[in-house]
Order: sequence, then structure tokens, then C-alpha cells
Amino acid sequence: MDEEKESDNPHCPVFGVKSGGPIIGLGILMILFGIISFLVAQIPVPVAVVLVFIGFGAFLIWAGITK
Repeated sequence: MDEEKESDNPHCPVFGVKSGGPIIGLGILMILFGIISFLVAQIPVPVAVVLVFIGFGAFLIWAGITK
């Protein structure tokens, strides 16, 4: 059987692609959602939730860049 090892074929764990592009894009969207929801007063979002979105978005960008 010709099985590929996981280390031979690195890919994005979320989207299954080799580049980190999609996960970086998701991180940018999460950061934008956090900032926009904080700036627009029509959607009352607690500051802690905004920080979680921005922090996880930054983590996704970091994870995509370090691939």
C-alpha cells in the first residue's frame, strides 16, 4: 500500500489545503468582525467577546503564516 505520511503532506487542518491562505483569511475576517461589532453601537457585544474574536483571529493568522 502506498500511504502518504502526514509529515510528507502538510496541509491546513481546517480547510485541507497545503497553503495557509484560507486560515489566514478566516483570521482576518474574525478580527474584522470583532472590530466592526465593537465600533458599531447597534450591536451590543461585550468587550470580552470582542477580545476573544480578535485574539483567535490573530492566532489563526499566526498559524497560517508559520506553516
